[in-house]
Amino acid sequence: MFKRLSGVMEPAISLINLIKEVQMQVRMKAIGALASIACMISIGGCGRQSDSSSAQDNTALKTIDAKPAKGEITMWAMGAEGEAMPKFIKQFEQENPDVKIKLTTLPWSSYREKFRTAVASGTGPDISMAGNADLAAFSDAFSPAPSNFDLMDIPMSLRKISNVNGRQIAIPFYADPRVMFYRTDIAQQAGWNRAPKTWDELKQMASDVRKVDGVSSGIYIGPAGTDSFQNYLFWAYSNGASIMNADHSKYTFDTPEFKGALEYTTDLFKTGIADPNVSIEAGADLQQFVAGKIPIMFTSPYALTELKKLGGEDFNNRYATAVLPKSKSSTSFVGGANVAVWKNSKNKQAAWKYIQWFLKPETQVEFYKASSDLPASTKATQNKVLSDNPKMVPFLEQVKDVKSVPYASTWPQLLAYSDKEFEHICKGTVTVDAGLADIQKQADSLGVGK
Repeated sequence: MFKRLSGVMEPAISLINLIKEVQMQVRMKAIGALASIACMISIGGCGRQSDSSSAQDNTALKTIDAKPAKGEITMWAMGAEGEAMPKFIKQFEQENPDVKIKLTTLPWSSYREKFRTAVASGTGPDISMAGNADLAAFSDAFSPAPSNFDLMDIPMSLRKISNVNGRQIAIPFYADPRVMFYRTDIAQQAGWNRAPKTWDELKQMASDVRKVDGVSSGIYIGPAGTDSFQNYLFWAYSNGASIMNADHSKYTFDTPEFKGALEYTTDLFKTGIADPNVSIEAGADLQQFVAGKIPIMFTSPYALTELKKLGGEDFNNRYATAVLPKSKSSTSFVGGANVAVWKNSKNKQAAWKYIQWFLKPETQVEFYKASSDLPASTKATQNKVLSDNPKMVPFLEQVKDVKSVPYASTWPQLLAYSDKEFEHICKGTVTVDAGLADIQKQADSLGVGK
């Protein structure tokens, strides 16, 4: 229930700049400068370059018409988003009485295998969520957006993630930056009345709160499990690491920056501040946080809703969120997801109408209320429901400084391998040097793919 996908978002950009970007695009559209703007604000050019056959989709819908949606649509959605989706499907069906949407919810931990099977057999749904990290691997299955699909409310830095050869193969609908969560009541007992600003302060705070009665570990660091290595990346990014070279032709894990980050966190395990044998069951970090056993963790906006479910309304006053403590920077890992229409869809018209409706700012605000997901819609993030929420403000600040995984079809395969090696590093069965060397060797063997 609590597992989240760690997807991909491109470089950091402030919310103010995002708004300015949209305004500038509108002014410059008449003179054809939209592509230039995209290049200026994003790293690595305008859109993904790929040999993908998605650019040759002869079944793609050219335009969305103005008629109500009709017919049947099948949809696959994952995790908490999938659980929140029925309310919105019902509303869309009420507004479009001749349409019926059949939803299948999938766990984040195993959805990739179902996607692979569907791609191989041509039996995918009409619509699915698509994790940012998996866009390269599954891009051939998706149909590009119609020419009249309005993307102006979504920042170019997000759109670019799912843009291949100038075609928008999926539409971003939420961003997932990691920030720090800490129990303010326990921190105060340990002599802390604010969040730590640096890694040195973080280590001291985690050591101090560990001495409070009832606390078993000072900080939660997931040492194993699906996507554990990917969820760890914010440590490396804050220490100046990049996991790919400048021209995106080679993975780069065997660097002093990545090594320094792993040495910092393995020291937390060795000194007992963090537990290398902590539970990695879905939601274990949230449960331990509510119980007061582990008062510091790092996670994404969805946790706000889950903590309310676990701890009740009163628990909201017992914790706070904060931007990441700084090493060389406070750069966070950011995930997120898109919605896509599959090439094999027999009802692309209705499928795109649902996505168009779902991406409206007012719908995105309501989905935020249901899931705590940070909307991709610029207008939605300006709503007071988000901007006046003190626990959401650090997320809005953190999104100014984020990085994620590159667009590489081999990343899911490399990630599965790296998860296992990362566990060995965390539990001390291999050294940091040996573990990173092994990950780099596997990365070199796989290459970056498309």
